[in-house]
Amino acid sequence: MSFDTSIIIRAFIETADAIGAKVSSGLSWAERGGHKGQHQGDIEADRVGIEILTGYGFSVFSEESGFTGSHVLDLKSKVTAVIDPVDGSTNASKGIPFYAVSLCAVVEGKPVVGLVRNLVSGDTYLAESGKGSTKNGRRLTASNVTDVSRAVIGLNGYSYKHLGWAQCRSFGSAALELCMVAEGSLDGYVDLSKASLASWDILAGLLICMESGASVMCQDGSSYDANDLEERKKVVVAGTMELARELRFRAFG
Repeated sequence: MSFDTSIIIRAFIETADAIGAKVSSGLSWAERGGHKGQHQGDIEADRVGIEILTGYGFSVFSEESGFTGSHVLDLKSKVTAVIDPVDGSTNASKGIPFYAVSLCAVVEGKPVVGLVRNLVSGDTYLAESGKGSTKNGRRLTASNVTDVSRAVIGLNGYSYKHLGWAQCRSFGSAALELCMVAEGSLDGYVDLSKASLASWDILAGLLICMESGASVMCQDGSSYDANDLEERKKVVVAGTMELARELRFRAFG
């Protein structure tokens, strides 16, 4: 399918700008209880994002509000924007400066544009399928570490065994941690949570990783499939295929 990705990029930047302004203006991070970990600020940021994205004619799949359909302009209605308006909102509620807006455009089951905006620093990660990924316009290249004993690994969830890493980190925002793999700050990332990660958590970050040269696989070693946006999956990501395979084997056997 032929379409203009510049429209998607423009919509995503506008959305990130608006959500960033909303968060900076001061939001309540009181828990709402709509789902585990949901805060009032999540809902308010979501409203901002949904209004802009549907205004562009996109269908939207959001952590906070599920699916919102739109049939404005036939071409654009084939684009589904997957959004987590504040990935890491627990961090935001605790005053931990590490949270982001995550946006990914999916067309016919394929991620085509991903954007992650650090809502504290303003750093913007962007990827377009087949065209590489950038941070604030600078091209990203993933780590070349292949030996797990030399690797610094990001974790989601808790590991009950040592996977052989040199060091590990757990920051609380999957979207940003995947971007850290894309830029080489982390050598790899493993989801060890009980619930697994949702598409809104990771789709943008995974595209940014792949476009930086990083390797992505699911718990069973298969490629990530974006056809079912409601399915949660455990992922293993690393700058090299060798490290990704070793981490998957050590984590899941």
